[in-house]
Amino acid sequence: MTAPYRIEILRTHLEVEALREFWNACNPRRDADLDFFLFIVDIYGEAERPHVVVLYERDVPRALLAARLEVGYVSVKLGYFALPVPKLRILQIVHGGWLGDITEVNSKLLIGSILNSLATGEADAASLHSPDLDSPIVRSARMLRYWWCADHCVASQARRVRDLSGPPGSFMSSLSQNERYQQRKRARNLAQAFRNCRIECFRSSAEIDRLVRDAEVIAAKSYQRGLNVGFSETPEIRSRLEFEARKGWLRGYILYLDEQPSAFWIGSLRNQVFLSEYLSFDPAYAKYTPGMYLMMKVIENLNDDERLDDPVRLIDFGIGDTSYKERLANRHWQESAVYIFAPRIKAVWTNALRSSVGLMNRSAKHMLRLTPWLASIKRTWRARVAQNER
Repeated sequence: MTAPYRIEILRTHLEVEALREFWNACNPRRDADLDFFLFIVDIYGEAERPHVVVLYERDVPRALLAARLEVGYVSVKLGYFALPVPKLRILQIVHGGWLGDITEVNSKLLIGSILNSLATGEADAASLHSPDLDSPIVRSARMLRYWWCADHCVASQARRVRDLSGPPGSFMSSLSQNERYQQRKRARNLAQAFRNCRIECFRSSAEIDRLVRDAEVIAAKSYQRGLNVGFSETPEIRSRLEFEARKGWLRGYILYLDEQPSAFWIGSLRNQVFLSEYLSFDPAYAKYTPGMYLMMKVIENLNDDERLDDPVRLIDFGIGDTSYKERLANRHWQESAVYIFAPRIKAVWTNALRSSVGLMNRSAKHMLRLTPWLASIKRTWRARVAQNER
């Protein structure tokens, strides 16, 4: 670190609040929104405090990393099965939490501060939550002096989005003829099978109870529940929905068939971006593909609604690839979690285990891709999980 640069680490809410003007000027994504960031620090039991690294140039803030210090586990999974690992103190750098002028030089200085915190024992590991793999912050996080502290298990995944910057009606017209036909067919099938088919949008705090209740009816029967992922009627998820409703971001859509909840799509609409958070459908209605019908109707309505003061310009489907994302998205880039481990035995052992298991997973996936069975295996396995949950 040389003049005119200096680093400060903000560890309290009061210190972070003092940076609000610069932070908001960086136009952060939802997860790195200052209010949302501090809210998550407060409600997550494993989170101890903020850990915000700020780079100053002649006392003017130029860039920052928004992290929280928490006690938890680095996920190590062999297939779908989680392996036992020791608890670590982790600096979780939130998605989009690299704000300001993220140049090559500034990235090295910010990551250098993280390395110092790991070396002095303040934490055992640091995690960048799914940055763009072509970004300077990733290059700095992976070019470490000691190879045993670096992440050797970076597995890129697509983040797919739908650009809705075109005029009203452009979403449906941009789809293939077959995709438009399939959506008309879904609508006909639903109209023939059910007396009533409607989509309800939940936005306010007063609607949270019904949104959570009806979404839970669907989620309890889904394959995601068997994997312990996705929506669940927990205090943390309810608190997040209430927070987003207070901010005016909440958009929860539920498809009702003869007044029975059959599919839901819950996300946040902020700064013209709809961020998908939870999506599921009741497998009892699978032949009607209610989830796909719901998503396409919602996107169509968001694209066509000229009454919106702040028109939606982007649908962010989140990280990870599925067939519906490939069909509905028109842009994508590669992201991945990127870890840095402290030069201590517990952290290095966790990194070695994670790297070994990651290599086995990649080898197994590569072998399965050479066969026509991978998609069929996934569908069968998920169907069994959903059946066991009922």
